[in-house]
Amino acid sequence: MVLGLTLVVFEMWSGRVYNQLGSAGRVAAILSGTAFSVWGLKEVIAGMFPSWTKSSDSFLLPVEGWAYLIIMCVLFVGALIGRSNLLLMVFASMAGPFIMNGWFTFTMLRRLNGGRVLPERVMAGETYTTTIILENRKSWLAVWLMRVLDSVTKGNSYIKPEVMFVRIPPRESRQGHYQLRLHERGRYRFGPMTVTTRFPLGLVQRGTGLDVNDELLVYPRVGTLTPKWRKLLQYSFELVTDVQTQSGLFHDEMSRIREYRAGDDPRMIHWKTSARTNELMVREYEESRDRDLLLIVDCWQPATPTLTSPDEFERGLCFATTVCMEHLRGSRESSLSVRLVGKNSVNWQGDKGESHLDQLLDAFAEVTSSSQITLDSVLEGLDDQQSRQFRVVLLSARAEEFRDKLTHSTDSRYPEMQVLGMSADELSPLFYQAK
Repeated sequence: MVLGLTLVVFEMWSGRVYNQLGSAGRVAAILSGTAFSVWGLKEVIAGMFPSWTKSSDSFLLPVEGWAYLIIMCVLFVGALIGRSNLLLMVFASMAGPFIMNGWFTFTMLRRLNGGRVLPERVMAGETYTTTIILENRKSWLAVWLMRVLDSVTKGNSYIKPEVMFVRIPPRESRQGHYQLRLHERGRYRFGPMTVTTRFPLGLVQRGTGLDVNDELLVYPRVGTLTPKWRKLLQYSFELVTDVQTQSGLFHDEMSRIREYRAGDDPRMIHWKTSARTNELMVREYEESRDRDLLLIVDCWQPATPTLTSPDEFERGLCFATTVCMEHLRGSRESSLSVRLVGKNSVNWQGDKGESHLDQLLDAFAEVTSSSQITLDSVLEGLDDQQSRQFRVVLLSARAEEFRDKLTHSTDSRYPEMQVLGMSADELSPLFYQAK
């Protein structure tokens, strides 16, 4: 734009082109300068307000291109002022490669396709690989030195990884890879991709956008629970030799029938099997002390967060995720239920084992905190049956408020509820957070 305006002003002020080439030369110089000015203005507006233009193409002069263009302009002006055909010939010999470089980059960027292959879900802090696929659909021209810039966004954070493709033959595709390690949980959005090239001379850089969009869920990092946590919940597995006929919190299940041994309780003799095998057989019972777990995560944060509030909240989610994974993997008979109380509350009812685990981890990845959550809304939905059946653990950044409320409450819904805070002082003795 500046060069075009300079050319027009110089001609109108000095009339050098008119004196050398006449009216036709002046008109050509003014039209060329105007065209350069309009094109430069369009590029400036497109760069400042990309949403105003539908075109995904871009143009950029690198430092080498600017230096080359300035030398060309100096030679052109010198040829006009000094009336030197030699300088004009040198200018023409420099203009040819410059125009050829611009045309070649424009041609190579046509008929390109892109793709991306990445996992649907990863764990925070883990390194994973993303595969970029670039396809050259031209029938005769190979493309060289293509730089693909990917974009990864989450909220205000922005990452710009890039992959270089040296050569892609016609009608073929090539794959490139880059690795990322994302430390924050949540949903990340990938795309669009931008393909740029300066080949062959590096004087002009052109680019085009590829509308390839994907999403990736990043889960909270799973740590390791300490023996103190297991002792806190009092899990145990043991064999017993007596029958509990009364109904209670725990239940006995017959494990097997075996031969009678000296010291076995005669009441355990299974008479039908003994009569059939003609030897004494006794029943052996396994007593399950696993108790169903209800984990409630209060996603409250103050309206004006302190410096440590976000870190405490993320630490609490990592701890909750670790508890869920350990419970599903280590408990044989008990089930797990999880309630996430945030902007959008989630109730997850898990069966025995790791059923629907992805749904639970997705909820942990996308849950958001709120300052509008009340104490009663966190405890809402608990009934007497749940309190007797489940071991209830409440995880909250305002643990002291819940403890005071439960201490002065006579409600039978939560007589054994355990309240844990999200601070490092409370959670560090219970689990090791992965770095």
